[in-house]
Amino acid sequence: MTTTRPARNVGIDLLRVFSIVMVVVGHAGYFPHAELLTIWRMPLFFMLSGFFFTPGRTLASEFTRRWDTLIIPYLAWSVIISAWIITVEWGQQGVILDHLHTGWMGGARQSIFWMAAWFITTLAGATLLRRFLEPLGSAVVWTVAILGVLTSYACYRLVINGIFETHPLVDTPLRLGLAWPVMFYLLAGETLRKLLMPLVRKYSSHVLAALGVVLVGAGLAITYTTPVRAHYIQVGDFGTIVATPLIAIAVTAGFILIFATWVNDGLQNFPTIQAGVSRLVRTGTAVVFIHGLVLVWMHQNGFGDDSLSHLLLRMGVALIISFIIGLMINTTSASRLLSGAPRESRFFRVRQTS
Repeated sequence: MTTTRPARNVGIDLLRVFSIVMVVVGHAGYFPHAELLTIWRMPLFFMLSGFFFTPGRTLASEFTRRWDTLIIPYLAWSVIISAWIITVEWGQQGVILDHLHTGWMGGARQSIFWMAAWFITTLAGATLLRRFLEPLGSAVVWTVAILGVLTSYACYRLVINGIFETHPLVDTPLRLGLAWPVMFYLLAGETLRKLLMPLVRKYSSHVLAALGVVLVGAGLAITYTTPVRAHYIQVGDFGTIVATPLIAIAVTAGFILIFATWVNDGLQNFPTIQAGVSRLVRTGTAVVFIHGLVLVWMHQNGFGDDSLSHLLLRMGVALIISFIIGLMINTTSASRLLSGAPRESRFFRVRQTS
């Protein structure tokens, strides 16, 4: 009898959790050689979204899906954030109104309380744009995406040179303008799935994982030893033209190979851990919003130093609180509203297999 790997790759699910963790780590504060993280952190997030893109859906069904899983949670968390701002800034009417206005509008001046919210709206917009262009064929979709990245490059240079005051794609409601260039990374994620997953099913885990380590190591080494610039997608900066996206794609490919092989194989004998990973994946949207509130609160209450101790404290507290609250939310009737995920009966459930 021939044995095959399970259809569901738990290692890739854990990579999605890892990506969410890196979002929090990147927001916790500055640390030396941060470019080694920022050059791949957000591209990984978007490429993993593209990795799970399902061809063939209608635009209407895609909109309904994104409305339920992204936009409704975005609106619900915006209400919660607004209530939080009114509470913590009580008595400062001008400050409150400015935060509420810029928070709900988005754009280049979006309130710090909506720290990572642009991920959600930009991802929703990029996915819908991808779906809208799908009937036109891959060549058209890739051409539009590459033009989006080039346009973002050009606009960022115009901002740096003082010709533009703000980046036109960033200074749009909810930063939806960034959906155009970000679609490039959705397509890259789709392509990586098509190229890598057949290899994962066919070849030795050790060989593929070793290749993954080489890709990640090479990408980080080039970043460290050359003047290549990192990503700051939130301000429309895609780094050094050609080089930065290629490094991000190579590092992401490396992580996919490592997590889809060594990590996935190692998890197969631990069903409880597999169940935990599945639960953590579903907290992603909630964690995006919660960790921002935790980090802002810590900065406002004496934990905002650049010291290593405060940096590690902010990372740890934001991660623990965000994931715990996310898990708790998903066991309540508010799960669809705040996480865009089905309600879980309890924290961890081990599936029985025959």
